[in-house]
Amino acid sequence: MSGFIQKWKDFHEGKLSKRHAKAFLEYLNSPDGKKEFQQLLKLVWDSEITSDKTDAVLPSKPEGQKGDDEQKKTNKQLPKFQRNSPWIYSWIRYAAAVVIFLLMLQEWGFLPRYSAVPIANELDSESSWITKSNPKGIKSKILLPDSSRVFLNAGSEIKYPRNFTMNRLVILNGEAFFEVEKRKEMPFTVQAAHVTTTVLGTSFNINTNSLESIEIALATGKIRVKNEQTGKNMQLVPGEGSLVPSGSKPMQKMDIDPKKISLWKEGILYFDKESFQSILKKLENWYDVKISVNGNFPNDQFSGTFQKKAYLSDVLNVLSHAMHFDYELDGKKVSIYPSPS
Repeated sequence: MSGFIQKWKDFHEGKLSKRHAKAFLEYLNSPDGKKEFQQLLKLVWDSEITSDKTDAVLPSKPEGQKGDDEQKKTNKQLPKFQRNSPWIYSWIRYAAAVVIFLLMLQEWGFLPRYSAVPIANELDSESSWITKSNPKGIKSKILLPDSSRVFLNAGSEIKYPRNFTMNRLVILNGEAFFEVEKRKEMPFTVQAAHVTTTVLGTSFNINTNSLESIEIALATGKIRVKNEQTGKNMQLVPGEGSLVPSGSKPMQKMDIDPKKISLWKEGILYFDKESFQSILKKLENWYDVKISVNGNFPNDQFSGTFQKKAYLSDVLNVLSHAMHFDYELDGKKVSIYPSPS
């Protein structure tokens, strides 16, 4: 409550920047903000009643030294905010003015109405977003304003609103592993293409790089996955994953190994029964190379793990023997040919 009171005071004294003032108004219009505002009004109202009662029992003219001592003793017993009633009364006028001002902003459409589930199109200006992206071959760790952490894979991008602490929404293109700080009254939402994932506090991986569907895997906690195209929902618990295809195809639930879904953020290249085409796309992203295939794709699937900082040539050597192809590596270009029979 003390933090809210200080923010309120700074707002009316013009000490907040334009961005912080806007964020404060938006918070004031949220359920938590309205609750703190009601507490503030109650505090003011109680102090006014107590102050009136105190004025009624205190003598208007103290009688001798004893009266002075009694009045000082009484004043010391009063809470600080009651002894500064003119300042409190000015707050009442401020409160009324701000409430009217907020209502006017809502009616005129300058201030969006609070929504329990944040929607991306409410933030229609690019300046309202913060964007973090990685080129191919580079991974990064990002600390969000609410202390949640995002491990962003190579060739991937996230966007989140500048008022993130009041609107925990992330838009993902590519692959990322999330470690979400728990906040009961404010869910954390990730939008990835046609899929919306909502959590309170958990860790999970989302990959939009698959050609057929969005891949979601849960390590800890619980999440709800929604296909925005069909309106269907699916709950996931640790050890479960989901494939969410585009269009009207149903979502699929699958078993996953929670320890392996985030190996990539440790720098470990991991394949689990992956097709040749999927492997090439992952290698292009991982090593920032361009791979061309001369001839037909092998039909085989491959599973394997390559330790940190594995050279591309070492990875290609293993893959070429397992999937029966030859290759040429020239700088950032890789050419693949069918192995002679």
